[in-house]
Amino acid sequence: MPLNQINWTAPRLLVPPVAIVLGLVYLIAALIAGLPYPGFAALATIAAALYLVTQVLNIYRFIDRRIGAIFGHAHAWPIHTKSYPIYKFVDIYRGAQLYAAQHPRSIEIRSEHAGPLTMILNGYVRAIAERTIRAPTMVPRKISYGEEQYFPADSFWLVRPAGAGPRGIIRVRMAVRIRQVQIEVAAPETAGASAIVDAVTDLASQHSIYRNRMIRVVFQPEVRDSYGDDESYDPMDLMFYKELAIDDDDIILDDMVRGVIERTVVDFHERRDALIRLGLPGKRGVLFYGPPGTGKTYTCKYLAHRLKTATTIVATGHALLHMKAICAIAKMLQPALVLLEDVDLVFADREVNAYNTVLGEFIDQLDGFGETDHVTFILTTNAIERIEAAIKDRPGRVSQCIYFGPPNAALRRRYLQSLLRPYDASAVQLDRVVGQTDGVSQAFLKELVFRAVQIASADHHDGGSLAVTDSHVETALAEMTSGGGRAGKRIVGFHVE
Repeated sequence: MPLNQINWTAPRLLVPPVAIVLGLVYLIAALIAGLPYPGFAALATIAAALYLVTQVLNIYRFIDRRIGAIFGHAHAWPIHTKSYPIYKFVDIYRGAQLYAAQHPRSIEIRSEHAGPLTMILNGYVRAIAERTIRAPTMVPRKISYGEEQYFPADSFWLVRPAGAGPRGIIRVRMAVRIRQVQIEVAAPETAGASAIVDAVTDLASQHSIYRNRMIRVVFQPEVRDSYGDDESYDPMDLMFYKELAIDDDDIILDDMVRGVIERTVVDFHERRDALIRLGLPGKRGVLFYGPPGTGKTYTCKYLAHRLKTATTIVATGHALLHMKAICAIAKMLQPALVLLEDVDLVFADREVNAYNTVLGEFIDQLDGFGETDHVTFILTTNAIERIEAAIKDRPGRVSQCIYFGPPNAALRRRYLQSLLRPYDASAVQLDRVVGQTDGVSQAFLKELVFRAVQIASADHHDGGSLAVTDSHVETALAEMTSGGGRAGKRIVGFHVE
């Protein structure tokens, strides 16, 4: 903001006016009427003027003086403070920026100070270094998978509405030591401070850097766990996933399975508002189950790409122990697609479950969504028999279970054709390979082609398209199933009679 927006008539600038006026009057009278000691009068006037200049310069030097130049005595204003997890820093900072931008006369001051806003406004900070306006630490934060920006660790906005709206002081700072983001708002009235806090947090949510992205929930020792106003201290952060452009032609599924997914997930998401008006709840749960390597995770990534207007939240492993925090993020960033992988590790049958408290919390969270919440859960497991019945057998929590099994012959042919498309595979007898791979998983077929390509590349010298032959495939198949008899053939889902 331009510095000329400062209100030069603010009370703190009027400290020496009497000395200045008297000095000027005396100097003028001395010069006109020949009064004694005009030099002393001039010196007094110059001293008073220098004091005024010093006061003005202090506005640029000290944070409390800069605030005082705009708002006068703001020390009596009520101050509202809220703390958020560290990953919310960019959202809150941008929310404050957007709010201030709605009032063009506002001023942003980037300056780093250790004390809270109340100490600054009330003059409790006596040390010159703590009052001095100084460039803040610039903190790097990811704003997408491949993009990082630096943000000031401490910023103030002096909000001066031209019309309606409360005046106020907004401060957003990152408390690095305790890994929190704090917003402090001072305003003449309590209602005004509260209104500004609410407006900033609403803007932060609406324009979140995570909205409509694919993100992963990660728990680490120094990071808080919750989103929004939850003041618990479990460690938590969000990381961006590299989003894959998986098109319809890239996903090879049984026609019936594809149709069920299309209706249960895609159509439901795209027409959710209309379905809610018809009385359907906006939350839906789906369970993908089947052997490892049969495409459950890949299908989840395909759906994340397909549902472009949803925020995809991925949680697996240790993150599954914190479903309250995950569901809070889903509510905040809805419409949301929540992918919970390998849920049998945590949500097993309560008779053998070491995490019964977590299981109960997850069930409570599933039941706690409102009728109009736009959230879809997709759970994956390799062992559906281990899942607690209250989840898998309870429509309304999980509305559809979809089996992902080893591909049949037709799907294996399509999958091999897709994998071999970048190479010259005219010499590969696909029918033979399809017959030799009965009962294998998609993951096995992918590894088979990768291995055959590696073998073929050792014989490739002419610089043209890489040729993959039956011999290369046979060698790869023999290597993958060797070294363990029947057990070796079960690698990655190979079928053994």
